[in-house]
Amino acid sequence: MKKGIWKSKNGIMLITLGIVAVAIIIIGVIGVRGQGNESVPTVETIAVTKGNVTQEVEASGNVESEQKKTFFSPINGEIQTMPVETGDTVEAGQAIIGFNLENLESENQKAELNVRSGQLQLEDAQQQAADAASKQAEAQARIPELENQIEEKQNQIASLQQQITDAQSQAAADAQAAAQQAAQEAQQAYEAALAQADQEYQQAKEEYDTVTLPEYQKKLEELQQKMNEENAPASAQSDYEYALNNPPAEPVKREVNPADYTAGTGSDTASVPDTSDLQYQLETASSELAQLQSELASQEAVAEADTGSLTPAAQEQMVISNNLAELEAKNIQELIEEGRKGIQAEFRGVISDAQVTQGSTVTQGMELFTLQSTEQVCVEANISKYDFDKVKEGQKAVITLGDSEYQGTVEKISRIAIPNEQGTALIGVTIHIDNPDDNIFIGVEAQASIQAAQAKDVPLLPVEAVNIGKDGSFCYVVEDGKITEKAIETGVTSDSYVEITKGLEAGDQVIRDIGNHEVGDSVAAVEAAE
Repeated sequence: MKKGIWKSKNGIMLITLGIVAVAIIIIGVIGVRGQGNESVPTVETIAVTKGNVTQEVEASGNVESEQKKTFFSPINGEIQTMPVETGDTVEAGQAIIGFNLENLESENQKAELNVRSGQLQLEDAQQQAADAASKQAEAQARIPELENQIEEKQNQIASLQQQITDAQSQAAADAQAAAQQAAQEAQQAYEAALAQADQEYQQAKEEYDTVTLPEYQKKLEELQQKMNEENAPASAQSDYEYALNNPPAEPVKREVNPADYTAGTGSDTASVPDTSDLQYQLETASSELAQLQSELASQEAVAEADTGSLTPAAQEQMVISNNLAELEAKNIQELIEEGRKGIQAEFRGVISDAQVTQGSTVTQGMELFTLQSTEQVCVEANISKYDFDKVKEGQKAVITLGDSEYQGTVEKISRIAIPNEQGTALIGVTIHIDNPDDNIFIGVEAQASIQAAQAKDVPLLPVEAVNIGKDGSFCYVVEDGKITEKAIETGVTSDSYVEITKGLEAGDQVIRDIGNHEVGDSVAAVEAAE
């Protein structure tokens, strides 16, 4: 029984000692922490939050009208009524000027005569130029035809000349052939005559040898026998001697003279052809060729001659002169109607720069006044050269004019920087006023706040927590109980907040101001109250 009670008491004692030991350890740790906190300084941190940020560019300028029109007098005359003056507001369709139409008709009649005279001069010059151009065109069109005809005629003449030459050549050839034929025939006759003479000689020789000579020899023998006879007559001796001394002549071949068998040359006209018809055709064609060549030279002279037509500049000058005359000489009824209409406001606006008053005498085209719209208006403002890359066409703006505030849209950005009186370069910006009202005054100064850039639902930091160094933007954070520099990248910046695009995320703690601390110092981070 006592033994069991002892064991229980021992157990309770051990538990109690354990509790006391743990308490002593906890108190010691707390004491150590307390002593540590007293030795490490604290820094205030702020959290990266998410939200929207808008970058605004401030600009100032003057209100200007976007719709302006300068009116000119449509007629020569006198202003009979003009109930407005510079600075007055007029409504669209309101009558501004009424004209006195006296003396208008006579002046315009003179102008019409001048117009008619100018038109006639232009028509006459154009007609003369057209006639000359027509003749020139006809000549230019006629030249190829004449050239073809001349070529054909030259070919005809060449053909006729060739025909005459061919005829003469043929006649000469015929004459030569005839001469050759006659020579051949003469040679043949000569040869035939030689053959005939030879034949006659052979026949005579044969008769001499076979008949005449034997008979002569026989007669000699007979006379010799008779002479030798005793009772020969006395005449026998003489007969024998006579016969002996007068033998029969031996045949001789007849000579044939070659000159008797030469070909005759004939008359000189035998080789001359009759080309009289060809010569007549040749003379006619040559005469026609000369006429064609003369006409070609005449047409070429016309084609190349200066037509005396109006130059484009001279014609344009005459047209301009006529247009000016026509402008001065509008139809009298149209001018009267134009004068009756007078001048009316084409849109709601303010009269500016009035050059005339009631009773003034005006001429056609004379400047009367300028009307500036109060419904189509803008602010011609200037921004710093450092902000030009932030402003874009189409961006919205808030325009302050006196006590009134208007919505605007950036319409135009000048591409030229112009220095102001202090020498500072400024960029011109045109901001259209989207909702003008009756409180708009042309020429007054206005302030504009341009919403240059906007980022929605992005990480943000107050501008004072972002530092800029030579390597870019950075923040101070506490890591492992020490101050650390952390590089970041920023986006859209307003007067209060900066968009963090890289380096931090929503919820990260950033030292607002490290004060006299430096990077690497041990600190304790304390989140600032919202």
